[in-house]
Amino acid sequence: MVSDREIALEQALVAIIGAAIDSGLDVKSLIDNATAGLLGDASYRWVEHPHVSNAIKVMIDAYDQVK
Repeated sequence: MVSDREIALEQALVAIIGAAIDSGLDVKSLIDNATAGLLGDASYRWVEHPHVSNAIKVMIDAYDQVK
């Protein structure tokens, strides 16, 4: 079962992506860079697999909702 926190976090991510698109930012490149950073052990990554793959999927799914 999905927690209220998970729903809120996903909605927040979709809202941020939507606002970034509305602001004219290149969100596809941003998602690509974030994906590369997660896979490449960037300073903002603090989880291990499978959470890395799951985070990437959540970002892509959120982007697909608003693109």
